[in-house]
Amino acid sequence: MKGETIMSENSISSGLGRRVALVLGLGAGAALVMGTMPGAAAATRAKGVKLTVLYGTPKDPAAFEKYYAGTHMPMVYKIKGIRHIELAKGLPGPDGKPPAYYRVTELWFSNMKKMLSVTATPAFQKIVADVPNFATGGATIVTGQIE
Repeated sequence: MKGETIMSENSISSGLGRRVALVLGLGAGAALVMGTMPGAAAATRAKGVKLTVLYGTPKDPAAFEKYYAGTHMPMVYKIKGIRHIELAKGLPGPDGKPPAYYRVTELWFSNMKKMLSVTATPAFQKIVADVPNFATGGATIVTGQIE
């Protein structure tokens, strides 16, 4: 799996497109590699791939939650081709330490080709461009094969 921070406190939204393109390019490269490994293509078709967004702790959690639930996620739910959406909110660990990530959003796709086609659409690009509007703690995208 490969992670890429798409936004941090010091980032500017004009760099967002380049970073996302890099992440999706890495995903395309992974698809090429997976296609050359014995059995990997069959495993990808059977289990799929997922795009995970790891949100850092926002400056204002209440504002984050309001925007995330009321504006951002409704756009995500309208996207066709996402097999499953899973949302989680970080909890303290058994030792009481704060969670590494405030929220985790997982988008599951049937295969890498489907993920790349969905994430290339203007509607999905609008969602990516929306992240800086509420994710004041930053966001990291990780893509991975579901095993």
